[in-house]
Amino acid sequence: MNENIEKIKKLIEDKNLRGQIIISIDGPCGGGKTTIADMIEKELGFNILHMDDFYLPFDKRDKNWMNIIAGHMDFDRLIEKVIIPYKEKKKTNYVSYDCHSDKYLKEIPIDLDKFLIIEGSYTSHSKLDNYVDAKIFVDIDKDEQIKRLTKRNPKVVDKFLSMWVPFENRYFQELRIKDISDLVISV
Repeated sequence: MNENIEKIKKLIEDKNLRGQIIISIDGPCGGGKTTIADMIEKELGFNILHMDDFYLPFDKRDKNWMNIIAGHMDFDRLIEKVIIPYKEKKKTNYVSYDCHSDKYLKEIPIDLDKFLIIEGSYTSHSKLDNYVDAKIFVDIDKDEQIKRLTKRNPKVVDKFLSMWVPFENRYFQELRIKDISDLVISV
């Protein structure tokens, strides 16, 4: 089993996590959050929720959303439609959102008998503090991040580096995300 999965299992054991547990996996774009989440789903059988499904539709964003940390995220929908019902052991499904088409897509069920992993940037935001039981930060070297983003989508890498990376870095720095995490890992 992957050493990072072992670290996550140890975190769960050390914190004595039981029941309706929510773990966030945060970190820079291209850092490996989705890779870690996929491994957790495969090895441990947890629910995986992608924060990308909770972008705010463009018509619901504040006109100055770029000046607001995580101003493009729909925390209210995440909390109301997923987190609270999950914590209360009430059956819940959510509808994923695609920011490229600006449309809601498909309904995704949450298994109440499994831990819930929320992966993606902004999952350790203070708006979720009352609900997240453990926070994981996936760290990456800046040069490696650029390589991964370029490999992932060379056509938009410049936009990521000029817009999204600084936007995320501001969030990480101002909210001290790495410092408040229970576990820091690298992929």
